[in-house]
Amino acid sequence: MASGHDNAWRESSPGAALARVEDDGADPSSAFDVFFREQYAPLVQFLREHRRMEDEAEDLAQESLARFLPYMDQQPAAAWKPLLYRIAINLVNDRLRRRRVRQVHAHVPLEGLDMVSDAPGADELAARLQQRALLHTAIRALPPQCRQVYLLKLLRGMTNAQIAGHCGISSRMVEKHLANALVHLHRRFGHLRTDA
Repeated sequence: MASGHDNAWRESSPGAALARVEDDGADPSSAFDVFFREQYAPLVQFLREHRRMEDEAEDLAQESLARFLPYMDQQPAAAWKPLLYRIAINLVNDRLRRRRVRQVHAHVPLEGLDMVSDAPGADELAARLQQRALLHTAIRALPPQCRQVYLLKLLRGMTNAQIAGHCGISSRMVEKHLANALVHLHRRFGHLRTDA
């Protein structure tokens, strides 16, 4: 009969379900029980260290032992360990293959994607630079006080009253200079935004 210590070990081990063998009067320290006790922990360790399956090592060891059981009666005890490790390695390879297949299916080649970007393309950047240079030239062509009023409005965001105080002119004159600047720029660049 099995000792209390043997039963406690069987119930508490991670592979307890696999260690339970139908008790048909056979000696509890049967060859498989001994084999299981000797091989379970080293198999788990092997799977953790050599196959990089840390999270799955115990599951794989238990599954390996479950798949090994049908071969137990067909093979001599000397062949059990190599067979068990071959089963374990095959299981690991199957899982790794499945992972690779999932990764390949998850991979999307960049060639087939329409990449949308908010950044302007090279042609658009070149056109913007050219327009900006032309706009700067047109602003420099404005009469000095008209140019000053326009730039104070455009760049500093000053109100008409603030510009009038800054330049020492009336608010009405500020409006006139702004209107003249906009007419001049619209004539040269009607399609451009001047943000005035």
